Amino acid sequence: MSPEERDLLKRCERGEDGAYRELVERFERPLIQFIVRYVDDRALAEDLFQETFLRVIKNLRTYRPEGAFSTWLYTIARNLCLDHIKHVRKVKMTSMESPVGEEGGKVLYLQDVLRDGGMAPDDRAELTEEEQRVRECVSQLPPVKKEALILRVYHSLSYKEIAEITDCPVGTAKFRVHEAMQALGELVRAGSGGEAEAVL
Repeated sequence: MSPEERDLLKRCERGEDGAYRELVERFERPLIQFIVRYVDDRALAEDLFQETFLRVIKNLRTYRPEGAFSTWLYTIARNLCLDHIKHVRKVKMTSMESPVGEEGGKVLYLQDVLRDGGMAPDDRAELTEEEQRVRECVSQLPPVKKEALILRVYHSLSYKEIAEITDCPVGTAKFRVHEAMQALGELVRAGSGGEAEAVL
């Protein structure tokens, strides 16, 4: 943890004006992106982001800075995401393959409606066709591999941090990232002949 980050956390503990706002602003963009990749819904991600910071504020006094603050923060966010996903699976009544309506004479299926729900329209428009293909391939990965890949590639976390967040040995974290990259490369090549690493 950097001295600047340690100082900011101490200011938050003391309840100094603007300290919490500064902390939120520092992590808002990367953490919302992380959550969106779990839940594929921007509005829901923003709600879970707020809930994450409510828990951070509530538990900040019990936080022990042995590791990086970001590791603790991402662990809280991940647990909230997993809780939400488990809840949705329990109450979900509609299959992903169920028709949900029609558009232009074409039947719309739930999976198609939800596929791009995690990104704002402006963000979607800026992606190249290949970047969109890679994102779709990432979404097809098994959850454990997808999670490892997102933490390593999109958030540049160390294997040690990934291991702490996902509660597994460092060797397992490395293996999951390696397996995810191989699987992603195969999916991308099968769809386009492109290389996954070039657009991650």
